[in-house]
Amino acid sequence: MKPRAALLLLLPAVAAFLFSFVAPLILVGRLSLFTIRETREVFVGLQNYARAITDPYFLKSFINVFWFVLFIAPLGIGIPYQISMFLQKFDRRTQGLGRFICYVPSFTSGLIMALLWKWLLARTGMINQVLEYIGIPAIAWFGEPWPARVAVALVALSSGSGAFVILFSAVILSIPKELKEAAVIDGATERQYRSMVLRPLLMPTILLALLLCIVGIMQAWEHIYVLFRTGGPMGAATTPVYHIFMTAFIYSQPNLAAAKGIFLLVAIAAVIAMQKQIERFAGVDR
Repeated sequence: MKPRAALLLLLPAVAAFLFSFVAPLILVGRLSLFTIRETREVFVGLQNYARAITDPYFLKSFINVFWFVLFIAPLGIGIPYQISMFLQKFDRRTQGLGRFICYVPSFTSGLIMALLWKWLLARTGMINQVLEYIGIPAIAWFGEPWPARVAVALVALSSGSGAFVILFSAVILSIPKELKEAAVIDGATERQYRSMVLRPLLMPTILLALLLCIVGIMQAWEHIYVLFRTGGPMGAATTPVYHIFMTAFIYSQPNLAAAKGIFLLVAIAAVIAMQKQIERFAGVDR
C-alpha cells in the first residue's frame, strides 16, 4: 500500500483521536492553571495542583480504589476465569450459549443495576430480610463505610464480569489443540495441563483484565451516584472520577476539578506502566 493511501485511511482515526482526546486534554490543562474570581479568570499557575494533591478527600478516593480492587479483582477475574475453563468441557454451541448468558447483565445499564442493588440492599430489602430470617442482624449497607464498599463491589461484579468471560474464552479458543494433545501424550493430567500450560499462556490476559479492573474502578461514578449521591458514609465509596464530578458540579470548582483530572490521568498512566513492567518481569510480554 502506498504511503499516501495509508495516510488517507488513518486520517479519520487520527482526527477522532485529536478531537476526542488531545483537544480536551489541552483545554483541561489550560483550565487547571486558572481560577474564577469575581466572574473573571485569573491565572494561578500550579495552585490548583497544590490544592488537589493536599485534598484529603481526593487522596482518600485513591485509597478507596485500593480497597475496591481487593474486593472486586479476585472475584471479578477469578470467577470469569473459572467459568471460561468450565465451558471448555462442552461443545461449541453450548459454549456460545454459556458466554451469552454470562454477558447478558452487561447489556443492562449500570444505572439500572445500581437501582436493582439499592432495592435489594435497602433496610427492608430482600437481602436484609434473608439475613434476619437466619438470625443475622440487618446491615446498614448505605450507612457504614465497609458495607458501603461491599455494596459498590456487588454492583460492579454483577455488571462487569461477563466481558471477562468473553475475553478469557477467546484466548482459550485461540490456543492450538495440538498443544493439549502433546501435553496428554507426555503424561500430563488435566489439572497439570491447566496449571503448567494453560495458565502461563493466559497470564498476559489475566494482567490485562486486572488493568481494566483497576482503571474501571478509578473511572466508576454512576454506581456511586445512584447508591449514595454524596460518595457514601465518610467518603468510603468515593472514586477519583466521582470526586472530580462532585468538585466540578456539586462544589462548582471546575478549575480545581481539571487539576484533579490531570492527576487522575497521570495515575492511570502509572498503572499502565506498572502493568507493562510486571509483564516484562514475569516474562509474559508479547
